[in-house]
Amino acid sequence: MFFRKEVRIARFLSPLEGFTPVAQRVEFRRDPLTGRWSRINLERAKRVRQAMGESPLELLKASASGCFFCPENLERSTPKLPPEFGEERMRRGEAVLFPNLFPFAEFHAVVVLSREHLLTVREFPPRMLEDALRLSLEYFGRVREVEPGSEYLMLNWNHLPSAAASIVHPHFQLLADRTPTFWLGRVMEGGRRYRRRTGRNFWLDLLREERRRGERWIGEGEGICWLAAFAPQGQNEVWAVFRESSCFGEVGEEEVRELAEGLSLLLKGYADLGVETFNLTSFSGPEGGGSRGYHRLTLRLISRPPLRPLYTSDSGFMERFQYEPVVETVPEELAARLRKVFEGGEG
Repeated sequence: MFFRKEVRIARFLSPLEGFTPVAQRVEFRRDPLTGRWSRINLERAKRVRQAMGESPLELLKASASGCFFCPENLERSTPKLPPEFGEERMRRGEAVLFPNLFPFAEFHAVVVLSREHLLTVREFPPRMLEDALRLSLEYFGRVREVEPGSEYLMLNWNHLPSAAASIVHPHFQLLADRTPTFWLGRVMEGGRRYRRRTGRNFWLDLLREERRRGERWIGEGEGICWLAAFAPQGQNEVWAVFRESSCFGEVGEEEVRELAEGLSLLLKGYADLGVETFNLTSFSGPEGGGSRGYHRLTLRLISRPPLRPLYTSDSGFMERFQYEPVVETVPEELAARLRKVFEGGEG
């Protein structure tokens, strides 16, 4: 039996240390039975959590006071990119990108979408989303220049506390890894098996069949199709499936615009259903086009519980979609503490 552990280092200039260089350890651990991975960064226990107070609405508004992502605080409160990225923070329209202060990947960035602190699901216009998406793709390109081995790129979004957002201010999270997440690996392996068995691409066959049936089909553009998941992993799960692109590096200008428009529409539809919070993640194949025969880039969204007092979920995009929990405690230290309890008990 082999207990596999890898340690990777995330580097950035921290506002907590006077913008001096810091390095944080991120442990990747693989379950010896299932192959499922988890990620550990002890520093994440220090995160500020804007947990709900007595009135969710009151706290959502009050959380703007001192918010790290609001324009008046952002410059002094958020990390800066390392020198090899060419600029301290990246910007496009109202969107601003900088490193995550508590990363769980070698490259982990935040994209603040808007100057406004609180936006409902109805209040994300296509232009705002397009700027944030284009900025995300620009960052992914920079990462690939700095570290070509980081070929698995992931765009994610937890919106509001009951979707595991520790900061109310709307923001994406971008990850770039050398290896696929557990569930992306399973998805790609399924695509490879289907290709070997049929000689066709599963995703293109899926789009044709779902469009023919019409039962779960939501809409389509030139480059992206939207459908409800047949076997959902969460409430109100919707997929955006790219017709041609298998990874973010292949996404073109028109596809970005189309994705922004479709996502804005979908969020308005969520609002009509009474949805207040949601998670979004992506499944992008390896950069370089090697997976085009069996994979397609997809984005997936699920709705999360309504806002409640004193509630911030610990289940975000990594847990709900990628099946790689992000942990703030080390198992060995936990065992040592619990062992004392057991040793002190009766019998």
